[in-house]
Amino acid sequence: MNKKFLLPILMVLGIGLVVAVTYYAIFSASFTVNAAITTSDNLVQELGSTFDGEVIEGSGITITNNAPSERTIGFETDNGECDIETSYATILELNKKDSVWDIIPNTTIVLSYTFVGDNFYYKVDTDLTDYVIVYYPDLDGNPGSWNIVNAELVGDANTEWTLSESIEILPVETDWNDAAKLWLIPSADWGNQSWNPSAWYFENNLVTYGEDVTILGDSDLVITPLYKVGAYVNGTCTVTTTVA
Repeated sequence: MNKKFLLPILMVLGIGLVVAVTYYAIFSASFTVNAAITTSDNLVQELGSTFDGEVIEGSGITITNNAPSERTIGFETDNGECDIETSYATILELNKKDSVWDIIPNTTIVLSYTFVGDNFYYKVDTDLTDYVIVYYPDLDGNPGSWNIVNAELVGDANTEWTLSESIEILPVETDWNDAAKLWLIPSADWGNQSWNPSAWYFENNLVTYGEDVTILGDSDLVITPLYKVGAYVNGTCTVTTTVA
C-alpha cells in the first residue's frame, strides 16, 4: 500500500515548490531627498506704516535653487482682507559699451523691475535727467540689425517706483529672444528715433516679466516684494507669500 501512494505524493510536493518561487531576486534602495528650492533672509518683515495708494517696498529675500537643474517657480499671495497688489522685483545692471561692445568701466546703472506681478513697476538707482527706458525686441532674428522704431517705451527713468502703462509681458511673442532687452537712452534720441549708442546704457542680461520665473541650477535669485496699497485701505495688513 505504501508503494502505491509514494510517487504521487512526491510529484505534488515538487509542483508546489516550483509555484511558490515566482521571482529571481529582490533588491531595495534608500535615499534622502533634499528641497530644491529654499528661501532665506528677512522672511518675516515689519514694514512700518504707509498710506493708501502708495507703494511700500519690502526687504530682499534670497531664493536658492540647490538642485543642479533649473526650476520654475511661482508665487501665491494671500492678502487677507486688505486690497493690496503684490509684485516681486529684482535688478538688472546696465552699462555704456564701446565700439566692440565691451563694458565701459564706472558706467553702471542699476534698474530695479518687477518680474512677477499684475503690473510692471521699475526704478533706477541714479538720477538721470532726460532719459527714458525702452524695451528693444529683436523682431527679425538678427540682433545686429538695430532699428529704434522697433523699440517700445517703458517710461521715464525715475528713481521712485513707477508704473509702466505699456508693458504687459516680457518678451513679446514676436521677439526672437527668449527674454527681453531693456535700455536707457536719452529722451531726445527716443523722440527723434535716432541711433546714438555712445550715450546709451545697454543691458548686461536679458529679463522676463510674467507669472513665474525660472532659476538656473545651483544659483540664487534675490527678490524684493512690492506692495501697492489700494484706495481707502486702513488698519493693519498682513500679506503672506508662498513660493511654489
